Parts: sequence; structure tokens; C-alpha cells
Amino acid sequence: MVVELDETLYPNVEDVLMAFLADIEETDTEPPIEDDGIGIQINRVGGSDDGITDYPRVSVTCHHPDPRGASNLARRVQQRMLNISGREIVVDGEPKPVCVDFCRTDTPPEAEPYENPEARREIAYYLLGLQRPRR
Repeated sequence: MVVELDETLYPNVEDVLMAFLADIEETDTEPPIEDDGIGIQINRVGGSDDGITDYPRVSVTCHHPDPRGASNLARRVQQRMLNISGREIVVDGEPKPVCVDFCRTDTPPEAEPYENPEARREIAYYLLGLQRPRR
């Protein structure tokens, strides 16, 4: 008996979330470099998989020069993240839209010290589940 291994790559969760959140604010895997200092930074910080589903843990950092602005942006992102399940997300480089099975908040948005006194940031952690795209 020959077992065929599935070598299809899981979608890059950072790319998926950058595409999904792009209409809220500028997204990247680095802090914003724009003059206004407003942006959403997305980084995978761990997770696991079971061979069928990828379970990435991601940090989503909302940057803003104003504390209230950072809090508002972080809460808007949190609500969007909690509504990601079942949506088709078009991601450059993926053959088909990506669908996230679930998203849960591990740590809700909270202010975090930042080396730049002219900027604020709020960071939250999420756990997602997504499968390989069907080819």
C-alpha cells in the first residue's frame, strides 16, 4: 500500500491577515514607517499543526500616536478577527481564496510600552485554525 503525502503548503497566516485587515489600516510584519505612525503589525509567534489543520498563534500590534487611537484601532481589529471564520480571503500567491476555520482571542488588546514616546501600541494575541488550500 502506498500512502500519498500531501505536500501542499499551509497558507502564510501573516499574508492572510494582512490581506484581511488591509481595509482597516496599513498592514505589515514591521512597525509602520509612514509619517502618521498608524498601522497594524502582524507576526506569527508560534502555534502547531496536526497534519491537516495549521493552528498559528499570532500577535497583532496596533500602532497609533494617540493612546485612544491605538485602543480604538485594536478593538476594531479584534472585532474583525472574531468575524474571520468562513470568509474567503484572496491572498496574492495562493491559488484559491483562503478560508479560516476559527479565530479565538488568546490575550485581548492591551497597551504595551514602546521605545518611541511619540507613539503608542496595543498588542493582542490570537489563535487561528486554517487548512491547506484545496488545489
